[in-house]
Amino acid sequence: MINRFRPFTYRPASYFGGMLVIVFLITFYTLALRAIFLLPFEFSWTALWRDDYLHHVVCFSLWQAFLSALLSVIFGALVARAFFYQQFIGKTLILKLFSLTFVLPALVAIFGLLGVYGASGWLAQLSQFFAWTWTPHIYGLNGILLAHLFFNIPLACRLFLQGLQAIPVQQHQLAAQLNLRGWHFIRLIEWPYLRQQLLPAFSLIFMLCFTSFTIVLTLGGGPKYTTLEVAIYQAILFEFDLAKAGLLALLQFVFCFILFTLSSLFSATPATTLHSRRHWFAAQTRAVKFMQAMIILCATLFILLPLVNTLISALLSPHFFTLWLQPQLWKALGYSLTIAPTSAFLAVLLSIALLLLARQLHWQHYRALSQLILNIGATILAIPTLVLAIGLFILLREIDFSTLHLFAVVVCCNALAAMPFVLRILALPMHNNMIYYEKLCQSLDLRGWQRFSLIEWHNLRAPMKYAFALACALSLGDFTAIALFGQADFTSLPHLLYQQLGHYRSQEAAVTALILLVFCLSVFMFIERHQEQRDD
Repeated sequence: MINRFRPFTYRPASYFGGMLVIVFLITFYTLALRAIFLLPFEFSWTALWRDDYLHHVVCFSLWQAFLSALLSVIFGALVARAFFYQQFIGKTLILKLFSLTFVLPALVAIFGLLGVYGASGWLAQLSQFFAWTWTPHIYGLNGILLAHLFFNIPLACRLFLQGLQAIPVQQHQLAAQLNLRGWHFIRLIEWPYLRQQLLPAFSLIFMLCFTSFTIVLTLGGGPKYTTLEVAIYQAILFEFDLAKAGLLALLQFVFCFILFTLSSLFSATPATTLHSRRHWFAAQTRAVKFMQAMIILCATLFILLPLVNTLISALLSPHFFTLWLQPQLWKALGYSLTIAPTSAFLAVLLSIALLLLARQLHWQHYRALSQLILNIGATILAIPTLVLAIGLFILLREIDFSTLHLFAVVVCCNALAAMPFVLRILALPMHNNMIYYEKLCQSLDLRGWQRFSLIEWHNLRAPMKYAFALACALSLGDFTAIALFGQADFTSLPHLLYQQLGHYRSQEAAVTALILLVFCLSVFMFIERHQEQRDD
């Protein structure tokens, strides 16, 4: 009888690293959450449900996330349809500009949005030039929605564009033969494919906006526009009420875990069986072409103008060169350029160890256990970085923090925040390496570094560089952990930019925002180049 199971080869080195990462993750998150759970909460459930402030914070958190997700999905679908049907010079460049928003630090975008839509921004100056009485108000719900749309319209556009590209050419040709146009074409041809991306896009954007911290903290403008994460931050830094912060962090964890569970249900989308890289479109009327061209123009200006404002504000500053001599700027730059690659390296290292264990278990037919291990890495998204940082702050509050301690805490928080994205990038190529080369490596007794350098590195080189660059960019612009642990002697470029914006030092903020923009743009160009190599 032929044995259909693969031979079991017990190699401790293949399992030890992944098991160590699992123990580290469970211990790290358990200690942080346990520190929150063990706080002496002095409340009753009756008083909790009657707390008007808490009700307002929770309702506003859900409401602004719902509005942001709804508007992002609507505008994203319109922009995606316009990009899909219109062919023009610079289309690829504009789509790459849209992708830039994924790695762009929130504070850089906020600085640019303030320069365009703020009380003294370009729109306000234009209003004064034409003697209009209208004055823009960016702080409050308007500013929060504006910033969320800046980041999430490109995301929704890319998701819906994937759905439209999945429509077979044959369906377009059949629709043209049947003279299906307008609403009937959308309902019968496009809607089945757009619907596949609708719930995943809405749930993902809703969760991102619900856990939004930097945008609400900077543009909220007061207690009326406060979300759970901002309320946690205020309870720690302004009130030093650990019990209140712990309670809010517990509620944030519960809400995020529920949202993560619901969004994971909509993550899988069925693929069409007919697919072609060749596209065919029926002729469009001039009115439709004009309308879609205007949509593309408005969307491009909406994304581009804040970036242009950041560039112009820095270069036209009369103190542009003298601001570079400030020691605080160089200290923040040094810490940022140290924290980002260290966090990225740690995220890649932890992800590889976890994936090695998962694929070994998959090879031994423990597929449920293998998927569970991968889910452990993805579940990190359900625990916001601020909740983790609050738990660590409470756990380590008795320790006299040195710069090295603060550096280690921020690096760990940033690495864990980037780890789900790194896992998603490396999971498929590492799994393919196992399928293609596992038997060869076993027959040649290749293991460890020898196997990695001779066999696996060829296929993993581009994905690993891509994952490292993405984790580096995310860490470079992250403000969540450094907002809690940042000090005068330990800062970063986002932390410095937030302080400059808070003290209305716009000229200094312009230079800091430009530096962040240049570094993130450089990393983004590196990411795009290696993404193209992966696609090829």
